[in-house]
Amino acid sequence: MRLVAHLCSLLCLLAPLRPEAARAAPPAAPKPGTSFATEVAPILQRRCVVCHGPDKAKGHFRLDTFEALMKPGASEKPTIVAGQAGKSHLLQLLVEKNEDDRMPQKAGPLPAAEIDVIRAWIAGGAKFDGPSPAAPLVSFLPKPSHPPAPKRYAHPWPVTALAFNRDGSQVIVGGYREATFWNLGNHQMTRRIGGMPERIHAIVLQPGGGLVAVAGGSPGHSGEVLLFEIASLEPPRELAIAGDEMLCAAYSPDGRHLAAGGADKIVRLFDVKSGAEILKLEQHSDWVHDVAFSPDGCWLGSASRDRTARVYNSTNGETRAIFRDHEAAVESLLFANDGKMVLSAGADHTVRSWDSADASHAKEFAKFGVAVTAMVPGEHSVFIALADGRVVQRRPGKREEARRFSGDGDRVTALAIHEGLELLAIGSHGGRVRVWNLKDGSLVSDFTASPGITR
Repeated sequence: MRLVAHLCSLLCLLAPLRPEAARAAPPAAPKPGTSFATEVAPILQRRCVVCHGPDKAKGHFRLDTFEALMKPGASEKPTIVAGQAGKSHLLQLLVEKNEDDRMPQKAGPLPAAEIDVIRAWIAGGAKFDGPSPAAPLVSFLPKPSHPPAPKRYAHPWPVTALAFNRDGSQVIVGGYREATFWNLGNHQMTRRIGGMPERIHAIVLQPGGGLVAVAGGSPGHSGEVLLFEIASLEPPRELAIAGDEMLCAAYSPDGRHLAAGGADKIVRLFDVKSGAEILKLEQHSDWVHDVAFSPDGCWLGSASRDRTARVYNSTNGETRAIFRDHEAAVESLLFANDGKMVLSAGADHTVRSWDSADASHAKEFAKFGVAVTAMVPGEHSVFIALADGRVVQRRPGKREEARRFSGDGDRVTALAIHEGLELLAIGSHGGRVRVWNLKDGSLVSDFTASPGITR
């Protein structure tokens, strides 16, 4: 009893020495020299700009440049008070307990480590150390790292991008952090090119040239467009870096320009030779799933998760047509051979045709019971990939299917065509590649395009 009494007395004496504030971990001490350009800007770009950027600024509050960040939003409260993190409205919103008021909304709170970086930067004076306060925060993102691909894959990797090489003897397949080359005759892998994004969503071969363009990235972290010479052993070169995955790419018919789009909702047009970005189109309000040029190169089309498809002047970027008749995300788009008609399709199970000049004369080109995942044009026909593993060939003006290519029921995630040899390559989510002879409908090749896996 005496021992218990002594312990109780000791606890009573110690209790006043343990105030409530001491029980919680104190905020991190200001970190001297915290960099806006290398530490703060990447956090804001990845976590905040999607809701506070040039095309969508909740509360009239933009964070896409340092210049915009320093201006108050609709609340008129000072966003940043240099040296006083607690009085800075940005930090107050990040640590707010009420989910309805906290930033980011409709998402979990920022990790404590990221909040500490922002707090330390403000407490240290909120200094700007970038090239220009007006520069987009995406320009501060570090170059994505490219760890080597595994020698052997643990499981089949989804084939989300593929293309034929020039003579049609091989297919180039997007793998995990690499592009792989596969011989159609013996199904052997002949080459592996590393230095690639974690996920590859597009592989396109330059018309009349030897450059291969690759679009991909890491979800929510980075996007890239890379170029490599198919006949060279040189590593890929960077054409563009974005704040989220790049999902599509297409060369102009003359091979001089490359269009690309992605999860940052932007369509970009590049001069291939110089690498310069010559157009930046920000009309879409959601992911850009596909881009395509008209056969004469005068027009550029885009398909988006915002349920619209658009046509632009490929020289000056002016909008020519906006098609709004889809009821769900638009996954794929292509121009007819004469460039006058556009076909668009997606998650509403429907392929629609419409006039590329003004989006008029809309018609239902084809209707299916599942989503359309991709389309590629052939000579006088269109090949339509479906989520149930089928690829259907349809001819303009015809209601019936010209031909059907059956898979194993797995979602078709990539299509490529070699017009000279009349070959169609089909990639599936399960990692299989099937190549069909379009002359007689026979299966030419069937293999799993994942290093170390055979079946």
